[in-house]
Amino acid sequence: MRAIPKMGRNAVSSYEVFLDDLRVPASGLVGTEGRGFTYLLDGINPERILLAHEALGIGRAALRRAVAYAKQRVVFDRPIGQNQGVAFPLAEAAMRLDAAELMAREAALRYDRGLPCGTQANSAKWLCADAGFLAADAAVQTHGGFGYAREYHVERYFRESRLMRIAPVSQEMVLNYISQHALGLPKSY
Repeated sequence: MRAIPKMGRNAVSSYEVFLDDLRVPASGLVGTEGRGFTYLLDGINPERILLAHEALGIGRAALRRAVAYAKQRVVFDRPIGQNQGVAFPLAEAAMRLDAAELMAREAALRYDRGLPCGTQANSAKWLCADAGFLAADAAVQTHGGFGYAREYHVERYFRESRLMRIAPVSQEMVLNYISQHALGLPKSY
């Protein structure tokens, strides 16, 4: 086992694990042989729903900091949030977070009720990851050069939000799923 150094998400350790010539006795079998992948699929939708909400939280935290900074930072005798070039990206980020949250709630509701939720879970993951990243990016931009400084925390939100676009599944793989399962298009990979 070897630790993997990362640019973020350091509250959760990541490791490289090597298993060579590992034999598992029949008594260690969980479920029915040959059905492991279908068991794994049972955990994928709740994981996507969970990560969707995590992306929302990161985006909302970044947006809160950006809005506070835009109200407090005064340039040319007025708060920078009074400028449309600052205000509009923050407003767009807020709307995208709100819209993504509706899909995340729909996915969670369907999962909690035992209803099929693959399309909603994937859509929620994609939309929330996108909205969270947009909000974090807008927060860095609002802070200008200070957005790169650790002191203001938005650089951390930016790094953490970036992960949501590649894990636990990439945005492109979500588009593959929606194309095939929601739209009925041929499998693309």
